[in-house]
Amino acid sequence: MGSRVSSLWIKLCFVCAILLIMPIYYSLTGTLLAAYLLAAGMYLGLYFSMPIWKEKWIAYFLATGAVVLMQHFILTPFDVLPWLLVYFLLVEGMQSSVTKQAVLTTVAVLLPVMFTLSVLAVSDLFFYHLFLFIMLIGVGALIHRYYRDNEKFDREWKSLLVEYRVLKRQVLENEEVARVEERNRIARDIHDSVGHQLTALMMQLAVAEQAAGEEKVAFIVKQSKQLARESLDGMRKAVKALQGEEEQGISSVIHLIRKLEAESQMRVQLTTKTGVLSQPLSNEQNIVLYRFVQEGLTNAMRHGSSKEISVTLEIIGEHSFQVKVENKVEVTGPVEEGFGLQNMRKRMEGLNGRMEREVTEGYFTVKGIFPLKGVTY
Repeated sequence: MGSRVSSLWIKLCFVCAILLIMPIYYSLTGTLLAAYLLAAGMYLGLYFSMPIWKEKWIAYFLATGAVVLMQHFILTPFDVLPWLLVYFLLVEGMQSSVTKQAVLTTVAVLLPVMFTLSVLAVSDLFFYHLFLFIMLIGVGALIHRYYRDNEKFDREWKSLLVEYRVLKRQVLENEEVARVEERNRIARDIHDSVGHQLTALMMQLAVAEQAAGEEKVAFIVKQSKQLARESLDGMRKAVKALQGEEEQGISSVIHLIRKLEAESQMRVQLTTKTGVLSQPLSNEQNIVLYRFVQEGLTNAMRHGSSKEISVTLEIIGEHSFQVKVENKVEVTGPVEEGFGLQNMRKRMEGLNGRMEREVTEGYFTVKGIFPLKGVTY
């Protein structure tokens, strides 16, 4: 970004310097100065409005035409300074990665100049400028090739970066799945072995308490029974805590969005409507919600035309949960369902829900809706 700003300032300083030196060098006065200021203003307006032109070659043609008019009606074709503006337009117009655009801008610059070259055909300056044009077109071709290769490398690098982030996220998810499975296994082992043994111990202590004759022995047995009961309650709480760690729900979605924004330049706007944060979801619903948002964000990163993504969570009519992922796209027609969208649809159908997708006004929206209280669509 910094290099682009520096390049823009260099171009601005160059153009303004040439336009300021001309009236000083040629001592323009009176009506000619007014006409010169008009032509210079036209040139500056056309050049710096080029980014908003749909067909840029038209702007290059008109800007070159303004210089040609300046040469013939205010200065003369033999003056050197106006040619610098033409050479600048020629080289600058070829700084494009699109071959068609580079060719069109080159032709758009050369066409008005042909009229001026025809005036110089009887002088040595004709061959001088012709040689410079040929040389600058060669330099421009090299610049065009550089920009084209650089854009190709940039696309490949971004593609590899997206794949790396997807793989990194998959590795982290696999690790999380492994941790969850290990926690569940430990919880089952504790419940099956220690829990069974503590329950058997409590039963034996109950029998001993009834059979104990001495008051001191009965007191010790009663204390042991109470300790075993407290141990069993503590074990059950620990098992419940281990199993409950995977019930992350919407907090896991927020964590996913934070991680995505930290790893990339994407900006995700998360909107939670009234009642969403307090709505209890089952483990299965939590997993489907997390995977749906994750796949939606991945699709937006791969196919979106903007770095902004919108995620909305809301409760519909107190009976359905809706998740919506929206991003800008360049396509306007129907979108084919790839593996990612098919997977999102299957996950929603697994909860007796449905998935909807649409492209409207340059935005691609995918919605997932599933019932909260046993409603089937």
